[in-house]
Amino acid sequence: MLAVYAPVALYLHYSYVPMPDPPKVANLSGPFRKLDATAYQALMPGLDGLADFDPSPTRSPVVLLEDGRPLGPAHSPAKVANGSYSHFRGAGIVFSASDNSDPNTNGRSYSVTWQ
Repeated sequence: MLAVYAPVALYLHYSYVPMPDPPKVANLSGPFRKLDATAYQALMPGLDGLADFDPSPTRSPVVLLEDGRPLGPAHSPAKVANGSYSHFRGAGIVFSASDNSDPNTNGRSYSVTWQ
């Protein structure tokens, strides 16, 4: 029996690929802090470990969703507008609505997801 079991166990040990963790989701709740005409801030200190920072400005895996649809582009270093956003350490999520409206009053929901 061991002669059959050992090769099967060895095969399964080296061929097993675990299922990836499901993506995590967090709702952003306002009021969002207005930074300029189109940019708003949502503080997310629990996600600072995933955030972009100076030596690694495109590190964050966080995707911003507006009513369940992804916004972007992500990692926007300059003016945030038309759905762009950035997730920078210490600053949280700095984002704009897809139409540059005020996310505090436009009736849309915002959330983030990451793997």
